[in-house]
Amino acid sequence: NLINFIYLKFRKYQMKFRKKINYIFFNILLAVIIISPTSFAQMSGEISLLYGYQMLGTVEVYSGLNTGDFDINDAAYYGGVLGFRVEREVMLEFQYVYQPTKSSFDDYGSGPEIELSNIDVHYIMLGAMYEKPFSRTAFGYGGLLIGTAGLVPDNNYESEWRLAFGLALGAKFMISEKIGLKIQAQGLFPVQWSGGNFYVEADGTGYSITAGTSIAQINVGGGLFYAF
Repeated sequence: NLINFIYLKFRKYQMKFRKKINYIFFNILLAVIIISPTSFAQMSGEISLLYGYQMLGTVEVYSGLNTGDFDINDAAYYGGVLGFRVEREVMLEFQYVYQPTKSSFDDYGSGPEIELSNIDVHYIMLGAMYEKPFSRTAFGYGGLLIGTAGLVPDNNYESEWRLAFGLALGAKFMISEKIGLKIQAQGLFPVQWSGGNFYVEADGTGYSITAGTSIAQINVGGGLFYAF
């Protein structure tokens, strides 16, 4: 039988990671609460809808007999951003990115890449964007993001969530007083611990992650935003 699915499970670090995620989001929530609802009501901001293409997302795995790459296949992504202006040139952004795609496995010693199963990739991020005006209607921006990345496979498999960091660079162009066009590129980097296991559903074979291997994705896209 062909391999149906390779699934990432970091059993050794799962509880430790979840504690770190809870700690990080508790502090983010605390920071948001400190800014009162009245303050948010007085802020200007933006709502953006984005669409584009997300690439990369490969991790090397090995066992006693096989070595290869587990790959998140390149595919379109959909995104939404809610931003609040906290300084004249600084925007606080809450961002969600969703990529429905497939996974595959490339065994270095046994021929072509094997397509596995459907998998959804999620990023829930919080970041600060610094803006630089080029003219009255055009702005460049860039910033850093922190949050969580999730790999959510087909039914009957557990989801995996990891701490993630991001970098964003883009430009905005106003086409009316409230409506604008946004173009951007991002690098997204889920945190990869130094060890863990993959499991092949077909025969129960275990695979281990090479120490120091990292997962990274990039996306390019754009969309419309509404300024309020």
